[in-house]
Amino acid sequence: MLAIAVIASFPATTAVLGWFELQDVARTQSRLVTEAIPAISEVRAVAEGTSRVVAVAPELAAVSTEAQRAERSEFLMAQVDALRSRLARYSTGSEGNPLEALAAEQQVRAAIRGLERLVGQRISLIARRDVQLQDGLAAARELTEISDTLVANAEMGTAAVISNLYEIEAGESGDREARLEALDKLIEVDLFQLGLMTEMRAHSAEIGLLLNRVAAVASPDELAALREELNGRLKVVTRRIVAVNDPRRADRALALLRRLGTGTPAPPQSDGLFETAGEVLDLDRRIDAAQGELRDAAEALEQAASELADQIEARAVTAGALAAEAIAATQRLYALSSILALALSLAVFWFYVRGNVIRRLDRLSAGMFSLAEGEEIAPIIPKGRDEIARMEGAVEFFRRQSLANRAFEEERGRHLIELQAHRNELQRLVDERTAQLRGEVAAHDAARARAEHADRAKTDFLAMMSHEVRTAMNGVLGMLRGIGRGRLQARQKAQLDVALASGESLMGVLNSILDHSKLEGGMVALEEVPFQLSAVLKDVELLMGPIADEKGLQLKVTGPEGAQPHLQGDAGKLRQILFNLVSNALKFTDEGGVTLSVTELGGLGRYRFSVCDSGKGIAPEALERIFAPFEQEDAETARHFGGTGLGLSISRRLTDLMGGSLTVESKLGQGATFHLDLGFSPIVAPKAAVATASLVSPALRLLVVEDHPVNQTVIQNCLEEMGHSVTIAGSGQAALNLVTQADFDAVLMDVSLPDVSGIEVTRQLRDETQLPVIGISAHVQPRDIAACREAGMVEVLPKPIIPARLAEALGRYCGRAGIAASVSSTLADLGPDRTQALVSLMLDRMDSEVPDLMQAISQGRHADRARIAHQLKGAIGNFDMPQLVSLLAAVEAGDKRAEDELIPALKQAQAELHRSLAALQSQSFMPAAQ
Repeated sequence: MLAIAVIASFPATTAVLGWFELQDVARTQSRLVTEAIPAISEVRAVAEGTSRVVAVAPELAAVSTEAQRAERSEFLMAQVDALRSRLARYSTGSEGNPLEALAAEQQVRAAIRGLERLVGQRISLIARRDVQLQDGLAAARELTEISDTLVANAEMGTAAVISNLYEIEAGESGDREARLEALDKLIEVDLFQLGLMTEMRAHSAEIGLLLNRVAAVASPDELAALREELNGRLKVVTRRIVAVNDPRRADRALALLRRLGTGTPAPPQSDGLFETAGEVLDLDRRIDAAQGELRDAAEALEQAASELADQIEARAVTAGALAAEAIAATQRLYALSSILALALSLAVFWFYVRGNVIRRLDRLSAGMFSLAEGEEIAPIIPKGRDEIARMEGAVEFFRRQSLANRAFEEERGRHLIELQAHRNELQRLVDERTAQLRGEVAAHDAARARAEHADRAKTDFLAMMSHEVRTAMNGVLGMLRGIGRGRLQARQKAQLDVALASGESLMGVLNSILDHSKLEGGMVALEEVPFQLSAVLKDVELLMGPIADEKGLQLKVTGPEGAQPHLQGDAGKLRQILFNLVSNALKFTDEGGVTLSVTELGGLGRYRFSVCDSGKGIAPEALERIFAPFEQEDAETARHFGGTGLGLSISRRLTDLMGGSLTVESKLGQGATFHLDLGFSPIVAPKAAVATASLVSPALRLLVVEDHPVNQTVIQNCLEEMGHSVTIAGSGQAALNLVTQADFDAVLMDVSLPDVSGIEVTRQLRDETQLPVIGISAHVQPRDIAACREAGMVEVLPKPIIPARLAEALGRYCGRAGIAASVSSTLADLGPDRTQALVSLMLDRMDSEVPDLMQAISQGRHADRARIAHQLKGAIGNFDMPQLVSLLAAVEAGDKRAEDELIPALKQAQAELHRSLAALQSQSFMPAAQ
C-alpha cells in the first residue's frame, strides 16, 4: 500500500502540475480552432468573391438598358458588401490587420460606381443619338421626295419644250427663229436644270445612306470622315436648291438641310447627331478604362486579403508551436515522475502510463509537428473525454482545416491560371473574329448554298415523315372506325372511343407540326373562294359545342347584326384559326363559358372575331411568348393541359399571311380575350350550286390502287360500308392491267407505289381512258398536290382518309350520273335537255378547234392563235371551268408558259364533258336535293 501510495503520489503531483500546463495548451488550441482557423477560411474566401466581381464587371459594361444596368450593379455591390462583411469581422481582433484590405474594398466599390455611372451615361446618349438619327432620316427622306418632285417637274418642262419643237417643225410657216429659240432654251435652261435636279436627287438619297452609317461607326476618325462627307453632300444640295424655281419647296428643303446639320440644332438638343455619336465613342473608351481600374482594384483587394490570411495563419502556427512546447514540457515532467516511481512499481504502472498517456501524446505531438510542417497525417480519433482527447479533437479539426486550406490554395491557383488563360483566349477570339469578318463576304455564297441544301433536306424529310406517319395513322384510325361499327359492349365502346380520340389527337399534333413546318418553309398559299360568314360560325359551333357540353361549359356564338354579304377569301384558314382559339379557350376554362363574337369594323368586309373565356387567365409576362412555336405559359400549364404549343403560333402565322392581326388581353384569374381582325372582299351572292351529295350512287364500281395491306383493309371497309363494289390493285402495273379487263366508274390512286408511282400510272390512264382518278396521299404540300393535278388527278385527298370527304369527292366526280362539277351549275340553269345539247355542241367545237389552236401555236401564227383562243374562251365560259378560261386568256395574250399548261387542261375538260354527256344521254342522274 505504501508503494502504491508513493507511486500514486508521483503521478498525482505530476498530474496536478501537468493539468495546469495542459489547461493553457487546451485554451490555446481551442482559440486556434474556434477563431484563427475560421478567420483564415473567411479571409481566403475574399479572393473567390473578388474573382466573381472581376468576372461580372464586363457584363455591367455591356448592358444596353437601365434595367440591366441596375441588375448587374446591384449584384456587384452585393458581392462587395459580402466582402466587406467578411473583412469587418476582424477589424478589432488580433488575428490580423484588415485596414489595407478594407481600403482596397473601398477602391473596388468606387470603381464599380464609376463604371455604373459611365454605363448609365452611355445608355442615355445612345437613346438621344437614336432619336436624332431618326429625325435626320425623316428629314433625308422628305428631302429625297422633294428632289424627286423637282426632277419630275424639270422633266415635264423639258418634255414641254421638246413637244413645242415638234409643233414648230410641223407648222406651215416653219418659223426657224422660234424653233432655234426653243432649242436654245432647251439646251441652256431646261436640260441644265434637269441635270441640276437629278444631281440633287442623287446627293439627297446618299445623305440618308450616310446617316444610316452613324450608329455603326467604331472610331472618332471614322466618324469625322463620315461627317465631312455628309457636309460635302449637304453643301452640294444647298447650292442646287438655290437654283430651284419653286420657292415653297426651296424653303422647305433649306429647312430640312438645317435639320440635317447645316444649321444650329434647336433646344433641347444642345448637341447634334455627330456630337452625340462622338460622346458615345468617348464613353466606350472611358468604360474600357473603368473596367481596367476595377480589375486593378480587385487585384489589390485580393492581394491584401491574401496578406491578411498569411498573418492570421502565421499566428496560428506560432500558437501551435507554443502548444507543442508546453506538451513537450509536460512529457518531460511525466517522464521524470515515471523514473522516480520506476524503482518501486515498474511492472505495475509502466503499461498504464505507457499505453494511456505517453503514446497518445507522442502521436498527438508528431501529428501537430507534421501539420505545422505541411505534411499529411492520418485522421486522429479522440479516445475518452479527458484533456488529451480534447487536444486530439482540436488537432483533428486543425488537420481538416489544413486540408481544406490546401485545397482552397490549389483552387485559387487554378482560378488564377484560368483567368490568365481566359484573357489569352479572349484576345485570340478577338483576332479570330477580325479575320473571320474579313472572310465573311467570300463565305456568303457558300453559306447560302448550304442553307438552301438544308432547306431542301428539311422539305424532303418533312415529306417522307408525313407519308410514313400518315400511312400508319390511316390504318389505325380506319381500323378503329371499322371496329366501332360492330356490336360492342359499353365498356369496349368506351375504350374504343378513348383510343379513337387519342389517335385523332395524335393526328392533330402531327398536322400542327406539319402546318408549322409548311409555314416556316413558305409552302402555304391562300385560297380565294366565295363563302358565307354565317356558315363558318355554324361549323365552329357544331364542332366545338359537344366539347363544351362535356365540360359543362356554355359556348355562345354571335355574328354581326343584319344580313351579311357573301365574302371572297380563304374560309378554310379562317375556320382553322377560330377552331384553334375556341379549342384553347375551352381547354383552359373549368367553369363558366366561352363566347365567340363577330363585329364589323370600319370598312365593308372587315370584321373582328373575339374569343372570350372565363378561365384562369394568362400571366402578363407570357402574353407575347405564347405565340412563339412550342411555347406555353409555363411548365405547369404544359404538364397540366398538354399540347404542342403550336396552335397559337400557327394561328398568328396564318393571320399574318391573310393580312390581319391576332392579339390577346388577359388578367390572372379573370379569363382571356383573343381578338382576330381580318378583311375580306364582299362579292355578289353566287348562284346556288347543285348539291353534289345527291349524285352519289349506292353501287359504284371502284378500283382502289394501294400497296399497304392495312390501308387496303381500311379503305375497302369504308367504301363497302357506303355500298360500293371495290377491286384492290397492289401495284401500278396491276392497276393498268385491271383497267383494260373490267369496267370501273372511278379509280382511287395511292400516289406512293412500290413499282410505278401513282402520278405515272395516272398519266398512262389519262391516255387510255376517261375515268376520273382521285389521288390519295400523305404528301399534302402544295407542290405535291400540283404535281398530282398536272398528271390528271381530279382531286387529291390527304391521309388518313376521312369518310365524309371521300363520299363528297365521289359525289363530285363519279356519281351514278357521272356529271362533272363543272356542268352542275349549267344543269341547274338550263335543265337536262338544253345542257345535253350545249355539252354536245361544245365537244364538237373542241374536236375541230383544239387541233387548229395547237397547230397555230406550233407554227407561230399569232393572229390565228389569239382568234381561236378567244373563241374557245367564250364558249368554255358557259361552264364552271375558271382555270381553263384563265389559261385561254393567257394564251390569247401570248403567254408562253400558259401554252405548256393548256394541253392537259383541255384534255381534262374534254374528259369531264364526255362523262357528263354520257350521263345526260342515259338519263340516269338523280335530281339535286332541295
